[in-house]
Amino acid sequence: MKIRIRGNSIRYRLDKTDVELLENTGKVESITHIGTGTLHFCVRGKDITDPVIKMEHDGVHLLLPLPRLAAWYAPDQVGFELILPNADGTELTILVEKDFKCLAERNEDESHAFDNPNAGQNC
Repeated sequence: MKIRIRGNSIRYRLDKTDVELLENTGKVESITHIGTGTLHFCVRGKDITDPVIKMEHDGVHLLLPLPRLAAWYAPDQVGFELILPNADGTELTILVEKDFKCLAERNEDESHAFDNPNAGQNC
C-alpha cells in the first residue's frame, strides 16, 4: 500500500495483493519503522454505514463500509473519494485507488500493480 499525504488529504493506493487481502480478510495495513517507533496505516472493511478515520497513538485507521468496498472491487472501478469532517471544522479528503503500473519506465517493482488502462495509447 502506498500512502501520500498532502495538506488535508490522504491518498491510499492499493496494488493487487493489497486489494486481494482487503477483500479476503477485511484488512490491509502498512507499517513504516522510524527510529525506535512505527507509523501504522490500516484500511479495514466494516459493517458500518459511513466511513470513519481515526488517528491513534501510532497511526491512522480508515474504516470503510463493506458495500462501498464491494463495489470498488469490480475490475472497472479505479477508486473513490471521501470527504470527512474534522472536529475543528476543516475537512479531510481521502482517495482510495487501485495502484496502476506507471506509463514511464521506473526503477520500481510494479509486479503487483494493476495494468494501466492507458498503456499503449499515445498521449
